[in-house]
Amino acid sequence: MGIIVALIALSILILVHELGHYLAAKAVGIKVLEFALFMGPKLFSFKKGETEYSLRLIPMGGFCKMEGEGESSDDSRAFSNQPVWKRFIVIAAGPFLNILLAFVLASIVLSVSGFFTNRITEFTNDSPVKTAGAEIGDRLISYGGRRILDPASDIDIFMYAEDGSPKELVYFDVSENKKVTKHIAPAKTETRFRLGFTAAEENGVITNIIAIVEPDSPLNKAGIKRGDKIIKLDDTYVSNRDDIVKYLNETRTDKTAPVSITVERNGKELTFENIVPFADYQYTLGINLEYKKGNIFEVIGASVKYCMSNIRNVLISLKWLFTGVVSANELSGPVGIIGTVGTVVETQKTVKDVLLNLAYISSFISINLGVMNLIPFPALDGSILLILIIEKIRGKPIQQEKIGIISFIGFILLIGVLIFTLFNDIPRWF
Repeated sequence: MGIIVALIALSILILVHELGHYLAAKAVGIKVLEFALFMGPKLFSFKKGETEYSLRLIPMGGFCKMEGEGESSDDSRAFSNQPVWKRFIVIAAGPFLNILLAFVLASIVLSVSGFFTNRITEFTNDSPVKTAGAEIGDRLISYGGRRILDPASDIDIFMYAEDGSPKELVYFDVSENKKVTKHIAPAKTETRFRLGFTAAEENGVITNIIAIVEPDSPLNKAGIKRGDKIIKLDDTYVSNRDDIVKYLNETRTDKTAPVSITVERNGKELTFENIVPFADYQYTLGINLEYKKGNIFEVIGASVKYCMSNIRNVLISLKWLFTGVVSANELSGPVGIIGTVGTVVETQKTVKDVLLNLAYISSFISINLGVMNLIPFPALDGSILLILIIEKIRGKPIQQEKIGIISFIGFILLIGVLIFTLFNDIPRWF
Protein backbone atom coordinates (compact mmCIF):
# COMPACT_ATOMS: atom_id res chain seq x y z
CA MET A 1 0.00 0.00 0.00
CA GLY A 2 2.84 2.36 0.89
CA ILE A 3 4.54 1.83 -2.48
CA ILE A 4 1.29 2.59 -4.34
CA VAL A 5 0.79 5.83 -2.39
CA ALA A 6 4.44 6.74 -3.02
CA LEU A 7 4.04 6.19 -6.78
CA ILE A 8 0.93 8.36 -6.83
CA ALA A 9 2.60 11.11 -4.78
CA LEU A 10 5.72 11.18 -6.98
CA SER A 11 3.60 11.16 -10.14
CA ILE A 12 1.61 14.13 -8.85
CA LEU A 13 4.80 16.11 -8.20
CA ILE A 14 6.10 15.39 -11.71
CA LEU A 15 2.70 16.16 -13.19
CA VAL A 16 2.60 19.51 -11.36
CA HIS A 17 5.95 20.30 -12.98
CA GLU A 18 4.56 19.55 -16.45
CA LEU A 19 1.38 21.45 -15.60
CA GLY A 20 3.55 24.53 -15.06
CA HIS A 21 4.90 24.24 -18.61
CA TYR A 22 1.38 23.62 -19.96
CA LEU A 23 -0.29 26.58 -18.22
CA ALA A 24 2.52 28.97 -19.16
CA ALA A 25 2.47 27.80 -22.80
CA LYS A 26 -1.28 28.34 -23.00
CA ALA A 27 -0.94 31.76 -21.33
CA VAL A 28 1.63 33.08 -23.84
CA GLY A 29 -0.06 31.54 -26.89
CA ILE A 30 2.27 28.61 -27.67
CA LYS A 31 0.62 25.63 -29.35
CA VAL A 32 0.42 22.58 -27.06
CA LEU A 33 0.07 19.32 -28.99
CA GLU A 34 -0.43 16.92 -26.07
CA PHE A 35 -0.71 16.93 -22.30
CA ALA A 36 -0.31 13.40 -20.93
CA LEU A 37 -0.93 11.79 -17.56
CA PHE A 38 1.68 9.05 -16.99
CA MET A 39 4.17 7.71 -19.54
CA GLY A 40 4.45 4.87 -22.06
CA PRO A 41 1.84 3.53 -24.50
CA LYS A 42 -1.38 5.49 -24.82
CA LEU A 43 -4.44 3.92 -23.15
CA PHE A 44 -7.00 6.48 -24.30
CA SER A 45 -7.21 10.14 -25.19
CA PHE A 46 -9.53 12.94 -26.22
CA LYS A 47 -8.96 16.19 -28.05
CA LYS A 48 -10.16 19.58 -26.93
CA GLY A 49 -9.31 22.41 -29.27
CA GLU A 50 -5.80 21.91 -30.60
CA THR A 51 -4.54 19.88 -27.62
CA GLU A 52 -4.80 16.13 -27.11
CA TYR A 53 -5.23 14.98 -23.50
CA SER A 54 -4.11 11.39 -22.92
CA LEU A 55 -3.78 8.72 -20.24
CA ARG A 56 -0.78 6.41 -20.63
CA LEU A 57 0.13 3.00 -19.28
CA ILE A 58 3.13 3.49 -16.95
CA PRO A 59 1.96 5.22 -13.73
CA MET A 60 4.78 7.73 -13.45
CA GLY A 61 4.64 11.48 -14.10
CA GLY A 62 3.47 12.89 -17.41
CA PHE A 63 4.57 15.32 -20.10
CA CYS A 64 3.63 18.44 -22.06
CA LYS A 65 4.46 18.31 -25.77
CA MET A 66 4.60 21.65 -27.59
CA GLU A 67 4.80 22.37 -31.31
CA GLY A 68 8.40 23.11 -32.35
CA GLU A 69 9.96 21.87 -29.12
CA GLY A 70 13.36 20.42 -30.00
CA GLU A 71 12.73 20.76 -33.74
CA SER A 72 12.08 23.45 -36.34
CA SER A 73 8.50 24.29 -37.31
CA ASP A 74 6.80 26.61 -39.77
CA ASP A 75 3.89 27.18 -37.35
CA SER A 76 3.90 30.78 -36.12
CA ARG A 77 2.76 29.58 -32.67
CA ALA A 78 5.49 26.95 -32.37
CA PHE A 79 7.74 27.07 -29.30
CA SER A 80 10.82 27.49 -31.51
CA ASN A 81 9.37 30.58 -33.20
CA GLN A 82 8.57 32.52 -30.03
CA PRO A 83 10.63 35.36 -28.57
CA VAL A 84 13.14 34.43 -25.88
CA TRP A 85 11.08 35.89 -23.02
CA LYS A 86 8.07 33.70 -23.83
CA ARG A 87 10.14 30.53 -24.06
CA PHE A 88 11.96 31.46 -20.83
CA ILE A 89 8.65 31.83 -18.97
CA VAL A 90 7.35 28.48 -20.26
CA ILE A 91 10.50 26.56 -19.28
CA ALA A 92 10.86 28.26 -15.88
CA ALA A 93 7.19 27.69 -15.03
CA GLY A 94 7.73 23.96 -14.33
CA PRO A 95 10.32 24.37 -11.54
CA PHE A 96 8.46 27.44 -10.26
CA LEU A 97 5.22 25.47 -9.80
CA ASN A 98 7.13 22.74 -7.94
CA ILE A 99 8.56 25.33 -5.54
CA LEU A 100 5.13 26.95 -5.15
CA LEU A 101 3.57 23.56 -4.36
CA ALA A 102 6.32 22.94 -1.78
CA PHE A 103 5.44 26.26 -0.12
CA VAL A 104 1.71 25.41 -0.02
CA LEU A 105 2.32 21.93 1.43
CA ALA A 106 4.80 23.29 3.99
CA SER A 107 2.28 25.95 5.06
CA ILE A 108 -0.36 23.28 5.66
CA VAL A 109 1.99 21.08 7.68
CA LEU A 110 3.50 23.90 9.76
CA SER A 111 0.09 25.40 10.54
CA VAL A 112 -1.02 22.06 12.02
CA SER A 113 2.17 20.72 13.60
CA GLY A 114 4.04 23.92 14.46
CA PHE A 115 7.65 24.88 13.68
CA PHE A 116 11.01 25.69 15.24
CA THR A 117 12.16 29.25 15.70
CA ASN A 118 15.68 30.64 16.23
CA ARG A 119 15.02 31.40 19.91
CA ILE A 120 17.19 29.44 22.37
CA THR A 121 15.18 27.67 25.09
CA GLU A 122 17.78 25.37 26.64
CA PHE A 123 21.51 24.59 26.74
CA THR A 124 22.96 21.11 27.01
CA ASN A 125 26.09 20.34 29.01
CA ASP A 126 29.26 22.01 27.69
CA SER A 127 27.33 23.95 25.07
CA PRO A 128 29.76 26.02 22.94
CA VAL A 129 26.99 28.56 22.30
CA LYS A 130 26.54 29.10 26.05
CA THR A 131 30.29 29.33 26.50
CA ALA A 132 30.31 32.07 23.84
CA GLY A 133 28.03 34.15 26.10
CA ALA A 134 24.55 33.50 24.70
CA GLU A 135 21.65 33.20 27.13
CA ILE A 136 18.22 31.61 27.03
CA GLY A 137 15.91 33.82 24.96
CA ASP A 138 18.64 34.97 22.58
CA ARG A 139 18.08 34.26 18.87
CA LEU A 140 20.52 32.61 16.47
CA ILE A 141 21.20 34.54 13.27
CA SER A 142 23.95 32.70 11.39
CA TYR A 143 26.61 30.03 11.72
CA GLY A 144 29.71 29.58 9.60
CA GLY A 145 28.76 32.52 7.40
CA ARG A 146 25.35 31.03 6.53
CA ARG A 147 22.12 32.53 7.81
CA ILE A 148 19.96 30.14 9.83
CA LEU A 149 16.61 30.17 8.02
CA ASP A 150 14.89 26.94 9.05
CA PRO A 151 16.60 25.73 12.25
CA ALA A 152 15.09 22.24 11.97
CA SER A 153 17.10 21.44 8.84
CA ASP A 154 19.84 24.09 8.72
CA ILE A 155 21.64 23.19 11.92
CA ASP A 156 21.54 19.47 11.09
CA ILE A 157 23.03 19.99 7.64
CA PHE A 158 25.65 22.44 8.96
CA MET A 159 26.73 19.87 11.57
CA TYR A 160 26.82 17.06 8.97
CA ALA A 161 29.90 18.49 7.27
CA GLU A 162 31.59 19.78 10.42
CA ASP A 163 35.29 19.22 10.95
CA GLY A 164 35.41 20.67 14.46
CA SER A 165 37.25 23.86 13.52
CA PRO A 166 36.06 27.23 14.91
CA LYS A 167 33.24 28.91 12.98
CA GLU A 168 31.66 32.35 13.18
CA LEU A 169 28.48 32.45 15.25
CA VAL A 170 26.16 35.47 15.10
CA TYR A 171 23.27 35.75 17.54
CA PHE A 172 20.96 38.49 18.77
CA ASP A 173 21.44 39.34 22.46
CA VAL A 174 17.93 40.18 23.67
CA SER A 175 19.04 41.74 26.97
CA GLU A 176 21.53 44.05 25.23
CA ASN A 177 19.36 44.48 22.10
CA LYS A 178 22.28 43.96 19.74
CA LYS A 179 23.97 41.44 17.45
CA VAL A 180 26.93 39.56 18.87
CA THR A 181 29.61 37.84 16.77
CA LYS A 182 31.79 35.13 18.30
CA HIS A 183 33.94 32.27 17.01
CA ILE A 184 33.13 28.86 18.46
CA ALA A 185 34.18 25.25 17.88
CA PRO A 186 31.22 22.83 17.86
CA ALA A 187 31.16 20.19 20.57
CA LYS A 188 31.16 16.43 20.04
CA THR A 189 28.29 14.31 21.25
CA GLU A 190 29.02 11.26 23.38
CA THR A 191 30.39 8.37 21.31
CA ARG A 192 27.66 5.83 20.61
CA PHE A 193 27.99 2.36 19.13
CA ARG A 194 25.61 1.61 16.25
CA LEU A 195 24.72 -1.16 13.82
CA GLY A 196 23.65 1.10 10.96
CA PHE A 197 19.89 1.01 10.58
CA THR A 198 16.76 3.09 11.06
CA ALA A 199 13.94 1.43 13.00
CA ALA A 200 10.25 1.60 12.13
CA GLU A 201 7.83 3.45 14.40
CA GLU A 202 4.55 1.96 15.63
CA ASN A 203 2.08 3.73 17.93
CA GLY A 204 4.69 6.26 18.94
CA VAL A 205 7.28 3.60 19.85
CA ILE A 206 10.51 3.11 17.89
CA THR A 207 10.42 -0.65 17.32
CA ASN A 208 13.06 -3.32 16.69
CA ILE A 209 11.86 -3.70 13.07
CA ILE A 210 14.36 -2.48 10.46
CA ALA A 211 12.96 0.21 8.15
CA ILE A 212 16.20 1.31 6.44
CA VAL A 213 19.61 -0.39 6.30
CA GLU A 214 22.43 2.11 5.84
CA PRO A 215 24.85 1.47 2.94
CA ASP A 216 28.16 -0.14 3.99
CA SER A 217 26.85 -0.66 7.53
CA PRO A 218 27.63 -3.80 9.57
CA LEU A 219 24.05 -5.03 9.05
CA ASN A 220 24.20 -4.42 5.31
CA LYS A 221 27.47 -6.35 5.01
CA ALA A 222 26.09 -9.24 7.09
CA GLY A 223 23.00 -9.65 4.89
CA ILE A 224 20.38 -8.36 7.33
CA LYS A 225 17.54 -6.74 5.39
CA ARG A 226 14.78 -4.17 5.58
CA GLY A 227 11.77 -5.69 7.33
CA ASP A 228 13.83 -7.99 9.56
CA LYS A 229 12.93 -7.85 13.24
CA ILE A 230 15.87 -7.89 15.66
CA ILE A 231 14.85 -10.12 18.56
CA LYS A 232 18.15 -10.94 20.23
CA LEU A 233 21.68 -9.55 20.62
CA ASP A 234 24.02 -12.29 21.83
CA ASP A 235 21.89 -13.89 24.60
CA THR A 236 19.87 -10.77 25.40
CA TYR A 237 16.33 -10.39 24.04
CA VAL A 238 15.29 -6.95 22.76
CA SER A 239 11.82 -5.59 22.00
CA ASN A 240 12.48 -2.05 20.70
CA ARG A 241 15.23 0.27 19.51
CA ASP A 242 15.95 1.56 23.03
CA ASP A 243 16.73 -2.00 24.16
CA ILE A 244 19.20 -2.32 21.28
CA VAL A 245 20.87 1.02 22.07
CA LYS A 246 21.10 0.13 25.78
CA TYR A 247 22.68 -3.25 25.08
CA LEU A 248 25.27 -1.85 22.66
CA ASN A 249 26.26 1.15 24.82
CA GLU A 250 25.60 0.17 28.45
CA THR A 251 25.15 -3.56 29.03
CA ARG A 252 28.26 -4.88 27.30
CA THR A 253 31.60 -4.63 29.06
CA ASP A 254 33.63 -4.61 25.84
CA LYS A 255 31.68 -2.30 23.55
CA THR A 256 34.02 -2.92 20.60
CA ALA A 257 33.53 -6.70 20.64
CA PRO A 258 31.51 -8.35 17.83
CA VAL A 259 27.92 -9.39 18.55
CA SER A 260 25.63 -12.10 17.23
CA ILE A 261 22.26 -10.85 16.03
CA THR A 262 19.13 -12.98 15.80
CA VAL A 263 16.36 -11.66 13.55
CA GLU A 264 12.90 -12.84 12.66
CA ARG A 265 12.29 -12.98 8.90
CA ASN A 266 9.09 -14.39 7.39
CA GLY A 267 8.33 -16.30 10.59
CA LYS A 268 11.80 -17.86 10.82
CA GLU A 269 14.67 -17.01 13.14
CA LEU A 270 18.07 -16.32 11.56
CA THR A 271 21.30 -15.69 13.47
CA PHE A 272 24.21 -13.64 12.10
CA GLU A 273 27.55 -13.95 13.85
CA ASN A 274 30.56 -11.66 14.36
CA ILE A 275 28.92 -8.33 13.56
CA VAL A 276 31.10 -5.46 14.80
CA PRO A 277 29.21 -2.28 15.85
CA PHE A 278 30.85 0.97 14.83
CA ALA A 279 31.55 4.00 16.98
CA ASP A 280 29.69 7.13 15.98
CA TYR A 281 29.48 10.70 17.17
CA GLN A 282 28.14 13.98 15.86
CA TYR A 283 29.02 17.62 16.26
CA THR A 284 26.53 19.79 18.09
CA LEU A 285 25.96 23.39 19.15
CA GLY A 286 24.50 22.15 22.43
CA ILE A 287 21.18 24.02 22.27
CA ASN A 288 17.46 23.41 22.07
CA LEU A 289 15.25 25.87 20.21
CA GLU A 290 11.69 27.07 20.64
CA TYR A 291 8.94 24.99 19.01
CA LYS A 292 5.63 26.78 18.59
CA LYS A 293 2.40 27.12 16.67
CA GLY A 294 1.98 30.54 15.13
CA ASN A 295 -0.63 32.72 13.46
CA ILE A 296 -1.10 32.78 9.70
CA PHE A 297 1.62 35.38 9.14
CA GLU A 298 4.15 33.46 11.24
CA VAL A 299 3.28 30.24 9.38
CA ILE A 300 3.77 31.97 6.01
CA GLY A 301 7.10 33.37 7.20
CA ALA A 302 8.24 29.94 8.46
CA SER A 303 7.15 28.32 5.16
CA VAL A 304 9.10 30.85 3.10
CA LYS A 305 12.19 30.23 5.25
CA TYR A 306 11.65 26.46 4.90
CA CYS A 307 11.65 26.76 1.10
CA MET A 308 14.67 29.10 1.03
CA SER A 309 16.55 26.78 3.37
CA ASN A 310 15.87 23.69 1.27
CA ILE A 311 16.80 25.45 -1.96
CA ARG A 312 20.15 26.41 -0.41
CA ASN A 313 20.64 22.94 1.08
CA VAL A 314 20.15 21.30 -2.33
CA LEU A 315 22.96 23.48 -3.69
CA ILE A 316 25.15 22.75 -0.66
CA SER A 317 24.58 19.00 -1.11
CA LEU A 318 25.56 19.21 -4.79
CA LYS A 319 28.74 21.05 -3.82
CA TRP A 320 29.50 18.34 -1.25
CA LEU A 321 28.97 15.67 -3.89
CA PHE A 322 31.59 17.21 -6.17
CA THR A 323 34.05 17.98 -3.35
CA GLY A 324 33.81 14.49 -1.84
CA VAL A 325 32.11 15.46 1.44
CA VAL A 326 29.20 13.24 0.39
CA SER A 327 29.91 9.93 -1.36
CA ALA A 328 28.24 9.11 -4.67
CA ASN A 329 27.12 5.92 -2.94
CA GLU A 330 24.68 8.05 -0.95
CA LEU A 331 22.87 9.20 -4.11
CA SER A 332 19.25 8.11 -4.32
CA GLY A 333 16.91 7.93 -7.31
CA PRO A 334 13.23 7.18 -7.94
CA VAL A 335 13.40 3.79 -6.19
CA GLY A 336 14.89 5.40 -3.07
CA ILE A 337 12.31 8.19 -3.12
CA ILE A 338 9.46 5.71 -3.47
CA GLY A 339 10.94 3.58 -0.69
CA THR A 340 11.24 6.58 1.63
CA VAL A 341 7.70 7.80 0.98
CA GLY A 342 6.37 4.24 1.27
CA THR A 343 8.04 3.83 4.65
CA VAL A 344 6.56 7.12 5.87
CA VAL A 345 3.08 5.90 4.90
CA GLU A 346 3.50 2.41 6.35
CA THR A 347 4.93 3.48 9.72
CA GLN A 348 2.22 6.04 10.57
CA LYS A 349 -0.87 4.68 12.28
CA THR A 350 -3.44 7.48 12.07
CA VAL A 351 -4.80 9.02 8.88
CA LYS A 352 -3.84 12.48 10.15
CA ASP A 353 -0.22 11.41 10.72
CA VAL A 354 -0.04 9.74 7.32
CA LEU A 355 -1.36 12.84 5.54
CA LEU A 356 0.85 15.27 7.46
CA ASN A 357 4.02 13.23 6.96
CA LEU A 358 3.15 12.59 3.30
CA ALA A 359 2.58 16.32 2.76
CA TYR A 360 5.87 17.18 4.50
CA ILE A 361 8.02 14.75 2.51
CA SER A 362 6.18 15.64 -0.71
CA SER A 363 7.03 19.28 -0.04
CA PHE A 364 10.69 18.35 0.41
CA ILE A 365 10.77 16.25 -2.78
CA SER A 366 8.89 18.91 -4.77
CA ILE A 367 11.36 21.64 -3.89
CA ASN A 368 14.26 19.32 -4.72
CA LEU A 369 12.63 18.48 -8.05
CA GLY A 370 12.19 22.17 -8.84
CA VAL A 371 15.74 23.19 -7.91
CA MET A 372 17.42 20.20 -9.58
CA ASN A 373 15.58 21.00 -12.81
CA LEU A 374 17.09 24.50 -12.77
CA ILE A 375 20.63 23.09 -12.89
CA PRO A 376 22.15 23.80 -16.35
CA PHE A 377 22.64 20.11 -17.14
CA PRO A 378 21.66 18.86 -20.64
CA ALA A 379 18.04 17.59 -20.78
CA LEU A 380 17.07 19.57 -17.65
CA ASP A 381 15.13 22.83 -17.77
CA GLY A 382 18.17 24.72 -16.52
CA SER A 383 20.12 23.88 -19.68
CA ILE A 384 17.33 25.26 -21.87
CA LEU A 385 17.21 28.43 -19.79
CA LEU A 386 20.98 28.82 -20.19
CA ILE A 387 20.67 28.34 -23.95
CA LEU A 388 17.95 31.00 -24.06
CA ILE A 389 20.19 33.44 -22.16
CA ILE A 390 23.04 32.75 -24.61
CA GLU A 391 20.61 33.21 -27.50
CA LYS A 392 19.53 36.57 -26.11
CA ILE A 393 23.14 37.72 -25.68
CA ARG A 394 24.26 36.66 -29.18
CA GLY A 395 21.12 38.12 -30.77
CA LYS A 396 20.19 35.17 -32.95
CA PRO A 397 18.48 31.81 -32.32
CA ILE A 398 20.22 28.48 -31.91
CA GLN A 399 18.94 25.74 -34.20
CA GLN A 400 16.36 23.57 -32.48
CA GLU A 401 17.99 20.45 -33.93
CA LYS A 402 21.23 21.31 -32.08
CA ILE A 403 19.28 21.84 -28.87
CA GLY A 404 17.60 18.47 -29.49
CA ILE A 405 20.98 16.76 -29.83
CA ILE A 406 22.21 18.36 -26.58
CA SER A 407 19.04 17.25 -24.80
CA PHE A 408 19.38 13.71 -26.16
CA ILE A 409 22.97 13.44 -24.92
CA GLY A 410 21.84 14.76 -21.55
CA PHE A 411 19.00 12.23 -21.48
CA ILE A 412 21.47 9.37 -22.02
CA LEU A 413 23.65 10.72 -19.19
CA LEU A 414 20.61 10.96 -16.91
CA ILE A 415 19.73 7.35 -17.70
CA GLY A 416 23.29 6.47 -16.64
CA VAL A 417 22.81 8.31 -13.34
CA LEU A 418 19.46 6.56 -12.87
CA ILE A 419 21.07 3.15 -13.37
CA PHE A 420 23.81 4.09 -10.89
CA THR A 421 21.22 5.08 -8.26
CA LEU A 422 19.42 1.78 -8.79
CA PHE A 423 22.55 -0.03 -7.58
CA ASN A 424 22.44 2.18 -4.47
CA ASP A 425 18.69 1.95 -3.84
CA ILE A 426 17.80 -1.67 -4.53
CA PRO A 427 20.05 -3.19 -1.81
CA ARG A 428 18.87 -0.43 0.54
CA TRP A 429 15.13 -1.06 0.09
CA PHE A 430 14.72 -4.65 -1.12
